Amino acid sequence: MSRYDKVDLAYEFLVTKEKESEAFTIEQLVNETGWKADTCRTYPSKRWHQYVEKDGDQYSSSGISFLSKDEFRAVHSQKLQQTADLSSKGILLHKAKEFALLAVSTYNNPYTEFKTYGFIVNIVIAYTALMHAVFEKRGTNYFHLDETGKSVLIDGEEKAWELCECADNYWKGIESPEKSNIKFLIGLRNKIEHRSLPAIDLAVSGECQSALNNFETLLVEEFGDEHALTASLAIAMQLTRISEQAQIDALKQLQKENYRVVREYMETYRNDLNDDVVQSQKYRVRAFLVPKLGNHASSSDFAVEFINVNKLTEDELQNYEQGVAFIKGVENPFKLRPSKVVELVSKKVDHFNIALHTKCWKFYESRPRGIDRSFKGEFAAFVEGFEGYLYSNQWVNFLIKELNNNEKLQLAKQQAI
Repeated sequence: MSRYDKVDLAYEFLVTKEKESEAFTIEQLVNETGWKADTCRTYPSKRWHQYVEKDGDQYSSSGISFLSKDEFRAVHSQKLQQTADLSSKGILLHKAKEFALLAVSTYNNPYTEFKTYGFIVNIVIAYTALMHAVFEKRGTNYFHLDETGKSVLIDGEEKAWELCECADNYWKGIESPEKSNIKFLIGLRNKIEHRSLPAIDLAVSGECQSALNNFETLLVEEFGDEHALTASLAIAMQLTRISEQAQIDALKQLQKENYRVVREYMETYRNDLNDDVVQSQKYRVRAFLVPKLGNHASSSDFAVEFINVNKLTEDELQNYEQGVAFIKGVENPFKLRPSKVVELVSKKVDHFNIALHTKCWKFYESRPRGIDRSFKGEFAAFVEGFEGYLYSNQWVNFLIKELNNNEKLQLAKQQAI
């Protein structure tokens, strides 16, 4: 009798249950394989934990039907528990983790000049492999098909979905911050592919950090805590003390002509996003890094404390904001297109539309009627790259307050376009 006879019986039983979408009990597994009940209780939670889930007294398998009999034997074998999962899903999962770690090491390397580009290239490969592993687990066909329904082949290999298609299918019909983050980095990679633009590192560090955080979350949610990258990382991404002058120099670099295409892409992409997405930490990490001295006066240790702003009281938040005002850079407040202003104001003012908005900026003289590239007012400014006027949140709040006064609303409506 082969030592794999009972393992093969278990394989056939699990595949059958999976294909029929049926749950099973320990007693059924005992009857099918001849193993003892204690043995059958151990294998699902230990050796088969990637493929079998428990729900009360019942179990269900997922992904075993995509393994060959030999692959299932390898998964089951105690000796091979120390080696990689040899299934297609296991290989993709290993590739995803390796390239994610490579992305971080590239970003953290002090000798790497093009940090952002190196990080994006590797994290895109990591995400693509991870998505493919998820689809393998779910039994989703993630390969391109031609008009006849046959797989599209490139150099004899099936053409799989690229990351954009994977993201659209994973978050189908949902404009999630995670999907927006991925698509931003893909577009940025395409823009900087043939350019030497190290100055963008500071401008997109938040998106890069969010991409890594989201990857880790997705990895653990889909495949379990044992796959978490934190065991291999001392800290997720590099924390660097960057002088004010270095930040100024980088901003000046971004204004140069050879940065124009990338700058326009970054500004346009961000301005087109929903406010909830832009403000989400899953799209772009924003953190206060507060220097924290040692517990004793004589201590020379120096640490960084991460502050969760959402958990601060109003008084605590005010104190931090007063301190941060001295050290944080000034962010451009003029980000809103006219259509975005209309969308936000119309939530508070009935029948507010683009025509009324035009009347309002003319009535309140919030911006010039012609093109003035040097103009920067309280509510609007001419923005290079966008090649037009963008508005601030202050303008939105001002309009809501003004137009809720019916007298002022009527005066604005009388303004000629």
